[in-house]
Amino acid sequence: MSATNRGAIRRESDFYQTPEWVVDRIIQTLGAPYFAGAYVLEPCAGNGVIVKKIRSCSHSAQITAIEIRPEEEHNLVEAGADQVIIGNFLEFSGRDPNPDIIITNPPYSIAQEIIEHCFEIAPDAEVIMLLRLAFLESKKRKPFWDKHPVTQLYVLSERPSFTNKGTDATAYAWFIWSKHREPKIQVI
Repeated sequence: MSATNRGAIRRESDFYQTPEWVVDRIIQTLGAPYFAGAYVLEPCAGNGVIVKKIRSCSHSAQITAIEIRPEEEHNLVEAGADQVIIGNFLEFSGRDPNPDIIITNPPYSIAQEIIEHCFEIAPDAEVIMLLRLAFLESKKRKPFWDKHPVTQLYVLSERPSFTNKGTDATAYAWFIWSKHREPKIQVI
């Protein structure tokens, strides 16, 4: 999970709850109207924190939540998802219309595969991912970055806690890939 937790047992399905303030920060940065009337796909929806926050700022957004863990279906409906799909996002082939926005906190162990699948199923969508800032690193990901440069990067000024047991030694950021935005890096 982090540099301080090397060797720690990972949670099933790599589920680490996204802190609400982290989602609030990107919504405040982009502006609540950003989601108004948009078809939003949350491909790794967990217990629905991102869905809940988007629904609270936009009643007109159409939100589809995909979650691999069936026990979260009720939470996702309660959070405000218009549609809940229980299954593996990497096996999801998309739908018509394609989403305008794909936003999630992906399992870090398969984050690159999740992002690439987003590009495959919705090439015109804005893809927004909460990732470790260190996702920018690694010789293995260099071909990915050459092919898919990030458009905007919003670095969190505080370290989030995904376990409610304090923060780890890792910086996080919201990464955005978009054909419609100007390049930007900002600390939020």
